[in-house]
Amino acid sequence: MSIETKPTIQERMQTKAERALDEVESQIDKLMDKKTTSFSMYNYLTKLEYSGKVVKYMKGFTQDIVYEIKNEESCEQLEEAYNFLTPKQKVKVIKHLELFEKDIDKYVSEYKPIKKPRKPKSPKQLVSKLPFLKQHGKYHSIDPEEIIRATHLFTYNIASKKFTKFETYGGLSVKGSRIIDFDSCQEKTLTDMKLLDRIYKGGNIIAKNFIDEIPRSKLKDGNDLLTKNTLLIKVIR
Repeated sequence: MSIETKPTIQERMQTKAERALDEVESQIDKLMDKKTTSFSMYNYLTKLEYSGKVVKYMKGFTQDIVYEIKNEESCEQLEEAYNFLTPKQKVKVIKHLELFEKDIDKYVSEYKPIKKPRKPKSPKQLVSKLPFLKQHGKYHSIDPEEIIRATHLFTYNIASKKFTKFETYGGLSVKGSRIIDFDSCQEKTLTDMKLLDRIYKGGNIIAKNFIDEIPRSKLKDGNDLLTKNTLLIKVIR
């Protein structure tokens, strides 16, 4: 029983290039029939919008025909095969074929892949890997999606006893386990969790000033990394 092997990426690109050459070969037939053609290889490739890597596989496809028409070795069979073309017509055909090759080189050298803009992640996607503590006693965490584009975030780590205040003018966001896009991140040690009642029950003004009310603790730069012990207390939008 034979096992079918999938074509490689290179083989698929080569096949794609060869299919695109079918149209070019029909244009070469017109040249051989002494018909006028306005075909532009460069314009053709531009319309196809193939990558430079694919188009590279087209390079050199005219070499055999040019070799046969030139017949520099004076082969009688080749002379007979192309005797329907006059010397001037042979020069004209070769000129077109060489132009095809130049157009391929030009396209490959100028090709720049167009990057499709990434679709912005939704708040749900942004916070999907954010660790936090849903509940500790009577204290509940807010929906983490509320963090996105908020101007303030207040958290409390029940293990380290750190109360943290994130503040920004442009809107907070999340990357993995971290809060990002903040302008300031400050923390104080809060050993008496009962004080959290004030920020849970109070309004935005109380929340903004709460960290200054925490007694006997020095204000320090906070940690932007959240853990499974972190309560998401409040946001201000």
